[in-house]
Amino acid sequence: MDKKFIKVTMALTCAIIASSFHNVFADSGKYYNISRIYGVNRYETSANISRQFDSKEVKNVILASGKDFPDALAGSVLSKKLNAPILLMDDVNDPSQEDPLIYIENHVSKDGTIYVLGGDASVSPQVINCLNQLGFKNIKRLGGKNRFETNNFIVDEINPSKGTPVVLVNGLNFPDALSISTAAASKGYPIFMSLSNSVPDSIIQKITSINPSKIYIIGGTGVLDSQVEDQLKNAMTYIKSDDLVRISGSNRYETSIKIANYFNMDSKSVILANGENFPDALSGSALASKLNAPIILTDGVNANVQKKYIDDSKYTNMYILGGQGSVNSSIENSFNGIKLDLDGDFQGNKIIDFKTADVNNDGKPENVILACKGDDLSPILYVQDTSDGKVIDSKTIKDFSSGRGDIVLADINGDGITDITAVVENGGNSSIQTCDIETLKDNKFFELGKYGAENSLNPFPESDLSFNLDGYDTFKMYSKSLDKTCSVDLTGDEGIQNIKKDGESVDPYIGHGPRFTVSDIDGDGVYELKVYEDISGSCHADVIGWAKGSYKYKDSSLKLMNIDMGSYYPVK
Repeated sequence: MDKKFIKVTMALTCAIIASSFHNVFADSGKYYNISRIYGVNRYETSANISRQFDSKEVKNVILASGKDFPDALAGSVLSKKLNAPILLMDDVNDPSQEDPLIYIENHVSKDGTIYVLGGDASVSPQVINCLNQLGFKNIKRLGGKNRFETNNFIVDEINPSKGTPVVLVNGLNFPDALSISTAAASKGYPIFMSLSNSVPDSIIQKITSINPSKIYIIGGTGVLDSQVEDQLKNAMTYIKSDDLVRISGSNRYETSIKIANYFNMDSKSVILANGENFPDALSGSALASKLNAPIILTDGVNANVQKKYIDDSKYTNMYILGGQGSVNSSIENSFNGIKLDLDGDFQGNKIIDFKTADVNNDGKPENVILACKGDDLSPILYVQDTSDGKVIDSKTIKDFSSGRGDIVLADINGDGITDITAVVENGGNSSIQTCDIETLKDNKFFELGKYGAENSLNPFPESDLSFNLDGYDTFKMYSKSLDKTCSVDLTGDEGIQNIKKDGESVDPYIGHGPRFTVSDIDGDGVYELKVYEDISGSCHADVIGWAKGSYKYKDSSLKLMNIDMGSYYPVK
């Protein structure tokens, strides 16, 4: 045989073999706005996803174990009903789980409710004790002795009306439950867990009590056996065969696309998640439900079929859950457009946070990006056009940052247009934040208010908050502008009472804060700025009083509307 022919044949063979190991993605010509959300572990990822879910003050939050999947996925429908992010947390003593706790401290209202999914083995009692110590008193555990009993408690909390369709998934396998979670949550269909070849009696009883008009069975007969259908028909004789709808594909990836096609939710957003490992996607089910976005699964490397489905659909806004180990960069790079990653690069700066919304009233979304220069200095705020990636405007908002911060999008000045609040951490153990509130006028930043930074306002000047010790036993706080007083009994403060014995002086000072949240306090759709500071006594950790104020934008400026003062010690 001709040696030249052998060489050509071998080269072609090698090329064919090589192509089987490297995806070749078709270029659709579409332009996407792509956001990758991840963290160093599943707990930080859940906190980062929750910040995308909502950086304003929230009334409800859901806690679930990060070590297993069923509770969080069954909770996706509850998340939609409560407008609550899902955070992963099981052990408060694990330092890798501090990020969910930080989110709760910064974003959850003290009079809100924290729902804990699962029993003590899922989320430890120490987590609840810690939350109580932080001032959260409304904590509701929805947990049973196993995933099926917990499932029923969650459905009880959802409280679906009679005749509501229900969804049945394999309770020992997460992919199909994840894929259906968005559609189920958007429509209010409770998700029930089953074994592969039989439905537990307790689940059958709960489904029967709902008297569903339709039952969606998710996955093929290898996931949920045909015996399951027979069991449902026998338990609910009124159910017709047409009312038992099985949605399945040849594998979990095809099933996720089949689900998206079947329910065809009205959204321009789509979420891409790993179908082999569940942690990154657990909190993503809440974000997907909020966006009405389908969750499309990939093995993390191959996504040709998924890309074709997305390219052929109306989606232009994509969220990728997890880092490169979950969804490879080759998949991300196969989609043309803007690519934003937390801690990634934007114009040579490190991204701290980003959000997407229409902030200039042009009828289309913009990216709002908060980024830091080298060594976490000088945070810069950007607004980016999502149609071409061009920066519309930018502004340096502060001279120093710890590298942490949040963008909060809400109407502050009451003009019906989304305003931008950038809250940046200063670092240190005093929990100091600065706050810059901006709106866009003619595509240029216009400052509505600025607190806690250089050349800005103190949120509580002396006319709004003054304080002093009356001897050693009484601490007094006073707001001259609002004519309010608060007197605290410190006879139970061991630190100050020990100083009293020694005859030394105590000089109270602002110990923690200011800290800022954005909340619609009066429910009129226009958001207020809430500020928190506390006062330390004998030492930094000895908090003897606190002040909580609210500012509303009126007559072209933010004005203090209310201030509450109190203490963990008895108030006289």
